[in-house]
Amino acid sequence: MGVSKQGTLEALQSKSEQGERTVVSASEQLRRRRSRQYLDALTAMDAGGHLHCSEAVSKLRDVIAAEFPNGPGTWPLGWLGKCYLGGSYEVHTLDFTGQIVRHFKRGEALPDGFERARSLAGGGQYALIEVFSDQLVAIAQDGSTSVLTS
Repeated sequence: MGVSKQGTLEALQSKSEQGERTVVSASEQLRRRRSRQYLDALTAMDAGGHLHCSEAVSKLRDVIAAEFPNGPGTWPLGWLGKCYLGGSYEVHTLDFTGQIVRHFKRGEALPDGFERARSLAGGGQYALIEVFSDQLVAIAQDGSTSVLTS
């Protein structure tokens, strides 16, 4: 049953050339540079306007799905970003459905698993932080990634 690594890579390249969705390893997905479209869609969540438009939510889900071709089971639990609303607001979250944006003030408790990403997101040196159950992926403004195991 053993398929060689080279054979698997060739099969993936062949499928990709045919325009089919390419399945990538979880490790590769975490380290893969994020697209400009993905970053723009997710960093726009600070304004929260997409919450009131089902078409915008659908487009956001499509952008996320394109970035994570292995399906929703591989998506982050959510995203955390620096909040630019001003005042005492520090960070905001978006859940995996792309529908729940909540803005948090300094010192206000974040949902389970998100607190560990707070300082990374609040510092503003990253465009956003993807929160997974066992890892964080810090996404720079240029889409490059840094994987942090928690």
